[in-house]
Amino acid sequence: MTTSVLLGLVAVAFLVGTLRLPPQARRYGYATVLACGAISVKYALMSAEVWTISTTGTDESIVRFVGYTVAWGAISYVLGSVADAGRLKTAGVFVCSLTTLWGTFASWVLSGTAETAVSLIVLLALIGLVYLLFGALSRTVVTTSDHRELLYTKLKFLVLLAWAGLLVLGVVSAQNLGLLGGFVGLVTGSYVDLILFVGFGGLVLRNATALEETAASTVLVSFLDDPEADGTATGVEQDVDAST
Repeated sequence: MTTSVLLGLVAVAFLVGTLRLPPQARRYGYATVLACGAISVKYALMSAEVWTISTTGTDESIVRFVGYTVAWGAISYVLGSVADAGRLKTAGVFVCSLTTLWGTFASWVLSGTAETAVSLIVLLALIGLVYLLFGALSRTVVTTSDHRELLYTKLKFLVLLAWAGLLVLGVVSAQNLGLLGGFVGLVTGSYVDLILFVGFGGLVLRNATALEETAASTVLVSFLDDPEADGTATGVEQDVDAST
């Protein structure tokens, strides 16, 4: 419950920081609030033992994975926007994240050949995620600006560090190798979550210039990223304005 309260307070702080951003850049700040808030709610519901299922070694809360799904959706949106990756590559980051996440959960529930097959899928999804972060998205972000490239670089290494930590915890958990008890695994996972989501929000909100540049030129989700909705014009629209 302590982690839930801490992340809840951090989410409020991120909301305050978001409202201090230029209006057109606030959508990315709201993504940090959503990610942090989702994990805060996740821990609160886990503490109340809501929606649990029996797995190998212990009972596991499905809410945990639902919370991560929401949070990684927000993270994927920011990564794809800052890198100017487009909808397909951004969706790829999200799908690989979800496959790794829910595949880990499935490996705790299944056994035998099915568990081995799911573990292989998780490995392939992780490889795909690393490729996207360090390959495809890294190639698109270099065509944007120095501010956006710097922010993306910091975010991708933070994401990689967090995934490495989460996967190691998944392997040594009570459901797999049994090297960690349920309580120790939960506490260790809490530290990883704090590092990831506090770091994610802090990096995003401290790079207002990169966010402004992203908002001015990148359309990823139409109802969020429509430059006309923020009163900004890009490309041909700027030329038309200048001529009039």
